Amino acid sequence: MRRPAISAKVIKELLRLGYLQPAKRFKPHIVQRALVRLRADLVRDGVVKESNSLRDPIPSTTDDNQPAAQPAASVPGSST
Repeated sequence: MRRPAISAKVIKELLRLGYLQPAKRFKPHIVQRALVRLRADLVRDGVVKESNSLRDPIPSTTDDNQPAAQPAASVPGSST
């Protein structure tokens, strides 16, 4: 099974943040370790919740706090 490709933007950010050395940015296992270190720091700082894998599904960004859609109000004299 092939690993998913890591975008150039992610690699650029890992380089900028100091998690990845420029000479090693083309080695997939090094990039994977940099992502693991970044995630560990984010978990430690409370930015993200701890999980077992980087492949855990990301929660949807929809507003879960919004109430369910209200049924349309009935208009007197109309038939449904």
